[in-house]
Amino acid sequence: MKLSVLGAAGATGIPLVEQALAAGHEVTALVRSGQKLAIANPNLHVVEGDATDRAAVSEAMNGGDAVISVLGARGPVMAEATRAIVGAAKQKGPERVVVLSSFGVARDRLTPVTKLVTGMAMGSQIKDKTAGEDVLRASGLDWTIVYATKLTNAPETEARVVPESEKVRISQNISRAGVASFLLQAATEDLYSRRGVVITG
Repeated sequence: MKLSVLGAAGATGIPLVEQALAAGHEVTALVRSGQKLAIANPNLHVVEGDATDRAAVSEAMNGGDAVISVLGARGPVMAEATRAIVGAAKQKGPERVVVLSSFGVARDRLTPVTKLVTGMAMGSQIKDKTAGEDVLRASGLDWTIVYATKLTNAPETEARVVPESEKVRISQNISRAGVASFLLQAATEDLYSRRGVVITG
């Protein structure tokens, strides 16, 4: 498949790109600086630009079969980046969009203590991410939002989907490599279409 990865030079983006290339996919990576993505592979194409720049996002997504966003930006940019993704998807494709979010945004899935702590620590991020996710949900695209628990740099562990009957605790975590593997599977196998899913290690 031809995959577009936004945020490809980040801590989760790098293992995602590596796994996608190892699986034989063609990857177009959107990064702010090409120097931060030190991966040499003939199936990797790098586009430099900001995720809120609609022209750069459109170039990165043009001709792809699916886009995976692992943007970890801090500050109020996620809503604008999502609008750029949706706009590009509607003009040039692809319709399949998989977005990595944070468990703190899935407010109704949290234990009371976790809800309180994340609300205090991540208030502005939660508001920004929620606004972006609302845009994606209303887009009519084939989207999946993946809410990962706390990310670690531990060796890859298999992601576990948290059932809706189970509340999420702030102590739960998952490796970035495990998250990357789940995102790649969701995008390429069309899993959890038009659903939000919480994963942990």
